Amino acid sequence: MRPLSLKGHERALTRVRFNREGDLLFSAAKDKKPCVWYTENGERIGSYDGHNGAVWDIDVSWDTSSLVSAAADNSVKLWDCEKGVCLATINTPTPAKSCNFSYSGNLISYTTLKMTKNLSTLQVRDIRDPAQMSEANEPAFCAQFDVSANTSIFSNLDEEVTIGFESGLMLQYDLRNSSTHKNANENTHRYSIQDLQLAPNMLFIVSASRDKTAALLDVNNLNRLKQYKSERPVNSACASPNRDHICLGGGEDAMTVTQTSVSAGHFEAKIYHMVFEEEFARFKGHFGPINSMAWHPAGDIIATGGEDGYVRVQEFDNDYSEFKYDF
Repeated sequence: MRPLSLKGHERALTRVRFNREGDLLFSAAKDKKPCVWYTENGERIGSYDGHNGAVWDIDVSWDTSSLVSAAADNSVKLWDCEKGVCLATINTPTPAKSCNFSYSGNLISYTTLKMTKNLSTLQVRDIRDPAQMSEANEPAFCAQFDVSANTSIFSNLDEEVTIGFESGLMLQYDLRNSSTHKNANENTHRYSIQDLQLAPNMLFIVSASRDKTAALLDVNNLNRLKQYKSERPVNSACASPNRDHICLGGGEDAMTVTQTSVSAGHFEAKIYHMVFEEEFARFKGHFGPINSMAWHPAGDIIATGGEDGYVRVQEFDNDYSEFKYDF
């Protein structure tokens, strides 16, 4: 593999994402400024300056025109992707933990943490309506929870949102019926859901948890189809766009990194066969846990963001493209 190490953040990475074409890579970290890079050579194009706290999540619309960010400064911001200008700010009562664009790019969803007397919330807003892009007005959809919602994704075009909680619970809401959740899964993971990602074919959801497993879920009912076991907590997992492969990233908790050798920390990214649930490859690079990862739309590159403050763009060798799983 031929990795690029990108140093543009001063603190730990929280999210890496490719745009739909894969020519741009977006990264967020605890240092307040999301960045955008050229995937080809790792050149940093610029940053989005406006937050006053750790940026926990970012997402980019399908046409790379808009960027949304959720941060610990109790705000969600909508950006002009090209110019880096903040178009709207939604203030939240507690830190915003996750954000996501819908398939059309017209809706954004975001979750907030439970703190003191404030419940955790999921809100969906229409970016085309200026009135909705203000916390003073009611969102298009809102739900409240007694446990913190760590991550959320639009899982069915513009119609459904799936949420992962600190308790290991996963819920799926149909935005057309706001009375109650549509599906629930509380048996797959025992501890906190760290990441949810939609498979490129939009048929599956890949979940990552601190219970040292990742799972492949049916997007229609949240039923567990496969489960992938690791030796350490899994912070992020993603699916290949053109092969039956799943990649897992994680490692020992950040608090104990200084007490753990690199070899014992299990900081490698691991690739599993989607169907047979067996690990067949791994690659190193980060000194510390991997907090986020994303598979390039072409299937030949994986980007990872680590606790060490580096973004690594791993380009696969020809051996990977020629590899055939023996079964």
